[in-house]
Amino acid sequence: MIFVAVGTQFSFNRLIQYMDEWVITDGNTNKEKVIAQVSDGNYQAQNIETHSFMDGEQYNSHIREASVFVSHAGMGNIISARELQTPIIVINRQHKLGEHRNDHQLDGLKWMGKLDGVYTASTQEELFEHLNNIKQLKTANTNVVGSKQLTNFLADFISTGKR
Repeated sequence: MIFVAVGTQFSFNRLIQYMDEWVITDGNTNKEKVIAQVSDGNYQAQNIETHSFMDGEQYNSHIREASVFVSHAGMGNIISARELQTPIIVINRQHKLGEHRNDHQLDGLKWMGKLDGVYTASTQEELFEHLNNIKQLKTANTNVVGSKQLTNFLADFISTGKR
């Protein structure tokens, strides 16, 4: 099963549409089921199971059980995926498409992709490439999760802006 989450502040119709399209492609060789938390999005998925919101227990259970977690580029989801030992693919909302108020998520992809167990995509093609290779996606190193390495990396980025 693949779990997809868009967060609670904004819908992310493009991501849900991408997942709805991918699940019926030849790339879905394992016939993975997709469950998505879609917030108040208005795209009507035809091929995946959608829920507007989930409680914390259900949300974390889906992350834990997923072969991969696909998410908007939110730090909370990255931390959850790493803690629950699930590979995560993050895709950014794009300002030019009216999905966010600026492109901070695009900037974040540059350093997010350096984190162990985190894979990034900014296009449908990049997302599908990761999804078509699910078996090669690795989880975060358990020696790194929750360690000072991640905390220091984030602190350095915040204070210096260096990626």
